[in-house]
Amino acid sequence: MTTREIVTAYIRAIEAMSDEAEQYMHPGIENVEHPNKLFPAGKRYDLAALREAAARGKAVMASQRYEIRQMLVEGDRAAVLIAWSGTLSVAYGPLPVGHVMRAEICSIIELRDGKVWRQEQYDCYL
Repeated sequence: MTTREIVTAYIRAIEAMSDEAEQYMHPGIENVEHPNKLFPAGKRYDLAALREAAARGKAVMASQRYEIRQMLVEGDRAAVLIAWSGTLSVAYGPLPVGHVMRAEICSIIELRDGKVWRQEQYDCYL
């Protein structure tokens, strides 16, 4: 698979909230979520933390959509612009069940051994 195909498959598996996403993750994966509206201090995740975050996401989201608007690929790296939306299955703070959250995302993804090894997220929640 090409870098574009791997990154697209990874994003689609995350979108589906599928355990299959892990097959695209390198055992030494690091995900850096830069400061944003939901996490003002930002967050860092390893594989175990990503599993926990996925479980939390499944518990609060009825569905989500990742619209890949643009992807630039250079070797084993991809810069991906994404329009994200997620429908809440439970109330989240002041947001009611059924509320559609939205964000514009820039994700820089680097592969190692054909798997996602490093991901930096810049999430702009609307």
